[in-house]
Amino acid sequence: MADEGAAAPRTEVEATARGKVMEGGMRWFGDFFFKPILWFFTKLHIGPNMITIAGIALAMGSGLCLAIQNVPLAAVLFAFSGVLDLVDGYIAKKMDRVTVFGSFLDSFSDRIGDAAIYLGLAVYYMKSGEGLYVGLSLTLLVVSFLISYIRAKAESLGVEGKAGLMARPSRFLALGFGLFFNGLSPWILRIVLWVVNALALETLVERFIAVWRALEK
Repeated sequence: MADEGAAAPRTEVEATARGKVMEGGMRWFGDFFFKPILWFFTKLHIGPNMITIAGIALAMGSGLCLAIQNVPLAAVLFAFSGVLDLVDGYIAKKMDRVTVFGSFLDSFSDRIGDAAIYLGLAVYYMKSGEGLYVGLSLTLLVVSFLISYIRAKAESLGVEGKAGLMARPSRFLALGFGLFFNGLSPWILRIVLWVVNALALETLVERFIAVWRALEK
């Protein structure tokens, strides 16, 4: 019984550690590649909130392009919106302009971006008559919102909620890959949707269990 009791905390710690590694990797990426972008926005006196708003507009544009079945343009806009999504927080810290509203706006923009992309995908597959992938797109929309909600609620209760392999940055990279290579074969994006759905569901369950165990201590 003692071994079983010890296994649960270890599993929880390992799950949280995997989530931190994924997030840490994205932060390293930002520090390495975004210094020139920091210089550019500083020279133009563009603040982080304006960058976040521009990212929202690009994400909505990407979703609209998907809805009208212009996947190549959707992929380009999606990539730029993702870059701005990574850049805004980095620039806010480097420019010492981190604010509570900025944090709220960043979270709000993430939800708008997710909704735009997944709904755009749903409409894209609806027009193609592929009901299965409409369902996968909508499932991913719901699961993505739940993953983010679990983390936000857990952190408001003083508990970390970063467990799982498919946090938002990972979903972004996978979907970007699928969109960019959809022109080679539509099966690439379809396979990406299956994989991202499976790993997103794993992340949802893993986060729920990790938070549950932490709150039951």
